[in-house]
Amino acid sequence: MKKPVAHYGLLVTTALLFTVSGCAQKNIMPTWHLTPSAQKGAVNPDDLVFPDPNKAWQKGGTIVNHQDVAKIRVGTTKDEIYKLIGTPHFSEGFNAREWDYILKFYDANNKVETCQYKIIFDKGYEGRMRDDAFGVSEVYWKPASCAKHENS
Repeated sequence: MKKPVAHYGLLVTTALLFTVSGCAQKNIMPTWHLTPSAQKGAVNPDDLVFPDPNKAWQKGGTIVNHQDVAKIRVGTTKDEIYKLIGTPHFSEGFNAREWDYILKFYDANNKVETCQYKIIFDKGYEGRMRDDAFGVSEVYWKPASCAKHENS
């Protein structure tokens, strides 16, 4: 039995409608690893949530150099961060309010140190897409001893 062309047209129209409406939504991403207060524009360090490293899409993290991490300061944009240390290692999108990384550094003895790195972007963030140029407002490390890489 042949289906009428109108039937297929309706299916295509419905699919396009769902696609377009989904793209217009703000913050379509999992929130299991987000710091609750960061989404409101203020961060309480006691409430920080670092994601489970096993849930990273970039399994094992990335080896980076101290100099690139030291260039990330208040006001650094997402584009600049992307060029320095790459994309976040969890399910954050480009329009996320915070990015999480698993960073690895070589020490003087060629041993690898693994650190989690969280970047919180300024409270001017409103979930808009790539035309935003909001920058870093705060960074956090786990363990806290990894903060030494900011000044290396």
